[in-house]
Amino acid sequence: MTEAEYLVVEKSPIEAGGRARVNSAVIDRLDITSGDLVVVSSDKKDILVKLFGDDLVEEDKIRVRGHDVEKLGIEEDDEVSVKKHKKLLKKLL
Repeated sequence: MTEAEYLVVEKSPIEAGGRARVNSAVIDRLDITSGDLVVVSSDKKDILVKLFGDDLVEEDKIRVRGHDVEKLGIEEDDEVSVKKHKKLLKKLL
């Protein structure tokens, strides 16, 4: 399990936000289940998205929807970090 993965952005042709896709190997390294919430971070902003495994995505890439690319203030081929979302309750325990 890794704390964070650093991945290169591929812009998805789908504009609606809230979801991203990575290779299934990334899902395994983050120790999450496909469909879990993750934090995607750029130098400018952090957002929460549901992350899904897709073996058509290269292992060093993340396919981010257009709306989320804009929210993060990034462009295609920029690097972002992806880490497991820790719910507040778990942080307090």
